[in-house]
Amino acid sequence: MEFIILLRGVNVGGKNSVSMSELTHYLIKDGFTNVRTYINSGNLIVDSAEGTEQDVLVKCQKILMNYFAFQIDVMVISGEKYKMELAGIPTWWGKDADYKHNALFLLPSANKKEIVELLSAIDTNYEKVYIGKHAIFWSSVFKNNYNKTYYSKLARQLFYKKVTIRNRNTTIKLLSYLED
Repeated sequence: MEFIILLRGVNVGGKNSVSMSELTHYLIKDGFTNVRTYINSGNLIVDSAEGTEQDVLVKCQKILMNYFAFQIDVMVISGEKYKMELAGIPTWWGKDADYKHNALFLLPSANKKEIVELLSAIDTNYEKVYIGKHAIFWSSVFKNNYNKTYYSKLARQLFYKKVTIRNRNTTIKLLSYLED
């Protein structure tokens, strides 16, 4: 079964360095097959005999703990769920070139109910939010009026550490890996 593994906060700004080739080696050593990575920011696609996302998550957490000296949060989603999630996104996500389009994938520790309550109040002329089952799809102005968006203040929100963010290009590229 195919799974997408998303690591939070690795290889960003010279911090939390994780060699994707080294991690690939460890994943293969522990039984994952057809391991592929996309760019250097913690995006992996694997095949696993493990039956559930939780099984893959536990196995990944153990590998990360054993081989890296810092805490790495990880999100695992089956290929099928990922495809279904992206099949349901609104047509506006990714449409406007003047907007920044991101997907915020919920980590296992995220309290989705609290996040939904907080984000449901967002109603501005500068951004749109769609809350899916496993991710939040967010489009916001990027150049003019960015400071008026809720997204510009995201890093100060408590739930920020409970998500791992991918831009639209990365999100769509991971989907293409599943469809190959």
